[in-house]
Amino acid sequence: MKKIWGLLLLSLGSLLLVGVLFLGIRLWLTNRPFVLYPQVNPLLAFSPKELEPSIALLPLAGYDDLQVFRKALEEGELETAYVTLAFSTSLEDQERLGGWISLAQAFAEKGLRRKALISYGQAYNVAILNPYFSDLERAEALIAIGKGLERMGEKERAAFVLRQAEALVRSSPYLKKAQRIALAQRLGKDINPDEFNSESAQPAPLSKDFATLPESYYNPKERERLAQTLASSPTKKSLQALREALKSENSARLALYKEKMSSEESLPRKAGWLSEKIAWLTLKYRIAMGGFGLSLVPEWEVDAPNIKKELANSYSELFAIYAEQAVSLPESSQAERAWSEIAALKAYYALIGLYPDAPMDKIVAEVKESHTPKLIFLDSSRTFAYEAETE
Repeated sequence: MKKIWGLLLLSLGSLLLVGVLFLGIRLWLTNRPFVLYPQVNPLLAFSPKELEPSIALLPLAGYDDLQVFRKALEEGELETAYVTLAFSTSLEDQERLGGWISLAQAFAEKGLRRKALISYGQAYNVAILNPYFSDLERAEALIAIGKGLERMGEKERAAFVLRQAEALVRSSPYLKKAQRIALAQRLGKDINPDEFNSESAQPAPLSKDFATLPESYYNPKERERLAQTLASSPTKKSLQALREALKSENSARLALYKEKMSSEESLPRKAGWLSEKIAWLTLKYRIAMGGFGLSLVPEWEVDAPNIKKELANSYSELFAIYAEQAVSLPESSQAERAWSEIAALKAYYALIGLYPDAPMDKIVAEVKESHTPKLIFLDSSRTFAYEAETE
């Protein structure tokens, strides 16, 4: 009899333990912070060993980033496509956005769930923060991201992104009635198209004119030729030749940028030279991180922290020049709009990884203060959402 009672007590204890564990898991699931995408540095979320050097090297050989990205995607070299996209400073805004959505879909189809979520996270940050999109482009992108997450079975994440699209469709004064109706249908929502139907023309961005790129500056033909040779027929000799060419080019470029920045008086042209310097430092940082699938310049790998620091300082300097131009605009309303764009640009480049070690606390405060429509920062997801999204 004692044995039976012992077994009963043991069974009851086991059931109690299971119940406590179940309640604990349920409470954790209910109260856990929402995370839209894996919290990683986008520029470090790749494996150099998985890159295909014959494709990855093509930007160094003078090929357009979009062309290289598409080639990598078509050939199933998704890690190479990822790195090309993540480090690119030359892609147009729509190209970058479309690239991240396409890449996320490709990762999802291959069952690479984490990389798909990282890519959708990149697309979301581009869509929500890039100040150069129209509200129509922004809403369409958010719907595409949300639908993509739905297809992955990511219901909570999909619902969050689609709520952002809905908030924009409901509140934007710049959507035409027909556009609002079409977007509402895609969202499956009953939205009154006349509620905010001002149909005002969306103002053209102001900060796009704050940088005038130089027409010609440095001719990289020798480096491009050597990179093409290495991509086509990799040998120790061709690797060494490209290595020396890159180091020589680096010295020449940095000297040129220093001279131009000190002598240039025009703020837009100074910003243009600084943008070129940022593009070079980003490429240099990619080399230091093994982003071409080969150890191209070992010295830069050792010096990676300093390269990253110089890149961060260059972005800070660029945005300071933008701010100088914003305050000199003739009308206060223009200055306010420009400030809002600059704040969004800072957050945009910081969250997609191109502006390393950005002062996020300060940037978040600037976005909250200046951005219209109002955005809030979600600490758990390290991203922004429309202020109405408080659930």
